[in-house]
Amino acid sequence: MKMITFQHDGNCVIEGIWSSITAAKSFDSTLLNIPRDATHWVRYTTGGTAALIPGETLTDGASSATCTLVAQAVEVGTAGSSDTGIIFVNNISGTFTATGQTLTGTGTGTVLTIQAPIALNLASREPKAVLVVAESYSVSITTSGTTPTVAAGTNHGITLAAGQSWVIRGKQNIRNFKAINTVNGSGALLKYCLYY
Repeated sequence: MKMITFQHDGNCVIEGIWSSITAAKSFDSTLLNIPRDATHWVRYTTGGTAALIPGETLTDGASSATCTLVAQAVEVGTAGSSDTGIIFVNNISGTFTATGQTLTGTGTGTVLTIQAPIALNLASREPKAVLVVAESYSVSITTSGTTPTVAAGTNHGITLAAGQSWVIRGKQNIRNFKAINTVNGSGALLKYCLYY
C-alpha cells in the first residue's frame, strides 16, 4: 500500500528571479494555476524576434528535439523582446540539450533555455507557499492586494532587506503578493521558490 504524506507547504516545483522591479509586480497567473495539459517546465532567458504562441511546436537548435508550447510566464520584459521567464510544454519528442539551447517556434519566436525540460510533479496546480529572498538591494512587499510603493513615495509595504527571506503561506496571500524595489532603480533582485 502506498503511503501519502500531507506536505504542509508542498514541494518546490518552480524557481525564478525578478529584476527591474521599478513597478509593483505580482506572480504571473500561469504560475498561480499551472495548465493541466503541461507536463514539463523550462526556465529561459533572452526571448527574441517575436513572442511565442501557445500551441506551436518548439524545436531544440542542437538536438532537433521538439515539444509543444502550452503556456508562457514572462518574469522580466515583454514576450519576444529580450524577456526572461518560464515556459510550460508537453508532447516532448527526442532528447533536449542538457545545457542552454535556443528553442525556435514554428513562427519566428525564440527563447534561450538554461536547462532541459523539467517534469512537473505536482500534488496541486496552485502554490501553497512561496519562499522569497531579496538579493542585492531591498524590496517592499505586500500580501493584502495593496500596491507596495518605493520608500521615497508613500513607502507602503514590508521591507525585505538584501539577504533577508520570507516564507509566505496560503494561496490567497500568494495571489495577492506584490513587490517593488524599495529604492527606485536600485537594481534590486527578488528570487523565489513556489511550493505546490
